[in-house]
Amino acid sequence: MQFTNIIGQNATKKYLIDSVQHNRISHAQLFLGAEGSGNLALALAYAQYVVCENKQAHDSCGECNPCRKAQKMIHPDIHYSYPTIGSKVKSTDFAVEWREAIAKNPYQNAYQWLQYLKADNKQGNITTDECDDIVRKLSLMAYEAQYKILVMWLPEYLGKEGNRLLKIIEEPPENTLFLLVAENADLIINTILSRTQMLRIPRIEEDALIEVLQKRQYLPLESAQQIALLAEGNYNEALNLIANFNNDNQTMLVRWLTIILQRQLNHFNAQTERFTELGRESQKNFLRYSLHFLRQCMLLKAIPKHRLALTQPETELARQITPTINIDKLEQIFKLLNDAYYHIERNANPRILFFNLTIKVGDVLLH
Repeated sequence: MQFTNIIGQNATKKYLIDSVQHNRISHAQLFLGAEGSGNLALALAYAQYVVCENKQAHDSCGECNPCRKAQKMIHPDIHYSYPTIGSKVKSTDFAVEWREAIAKNPYQNAYQWLQYLKADNKQGNITTDECDDIVRKLSLMAYEAQYKILVMWLPEYLGKEGNRLLKIIEEPPENTLFLLVAENADLIINTILSRTQMLRIPRIEEDALIEVLQKRQYLPLESAQQIALLAEGNYNEALNLIANFNNDNQTMLVRWLTIILQRQLNHFNAQTERFTELGRESQKNFLRYSLHFLRQCMLLKAIPKHRLALTQPETELARQITPTINIDKLEQIFKLLNDAYYHIERNANPRILFFNLTIKVGDVLLH
């Protein structure tokens, strides 16, 4: 992985490159960023830059032997740790799957990775055996590079097993580098958290996301803009949206609200069936779109001159709707939609969920 392959994040890239060029490499670093921000990709590019034999001013060379090995994730001095399934397993047991999954999408989330391992409903974890293996590997001499590097993705899955790593993190062998890549610092044990230098990774800039969606996904500008708005700086989410993109979201939302506002009870079941037929990802897509639209309506209500992150037809619709709904009702509907999204993600029955959602949104709007 090279920095040039990472979407946006120019300030973070510069910081990481400068730390190597000026020999200010902290031995334990925490790349903390939301899903889809590129925190794992940044850690991988940083590890490659550290081992590169022909470092450039803005990136690794990508051509030397260490770079080629790092790109294939087979460099003997760069080790990887990540959640797995099972109690007596190590990350190396899934090395082939890991390389394949990261090659396809280094912005993936934990759910996608565990499904790649065919986890079904099994919980992921970083095991005792894995922690012992990490200590063993990092206690050995480096084979080729100056540094031995551990890239650990999602240390949140360590739990109390993380205590096994405290000593080696606090008193590491010479030239050992820990790169922990996390999304939620609250789920990492404090004893590990306190031993790392935290680097906060922001969400991807909207302009950068729009540009990459046009160049890599070949989307027209308007579609790229809409997906970038919905994804909110999450490239992984943008990819999911593309796979399930439905240009009829606006039409469906208008139809749904019309049925509710006009209290067309005879259409409730038919509309519920339309939602049910969409499939889970498209249902999430619709709810995500509705949440985004409603958020813009709330901003318009609070700040009438606010520049909306909507297309022209959507802006006209928002300006028609907001005068008739107060901010309290908008907030209540927002919560209902957000709760529905949460339950759809957890495989709730869509027929029951959308029927109940229609009734509840109606209760809010009409009372």
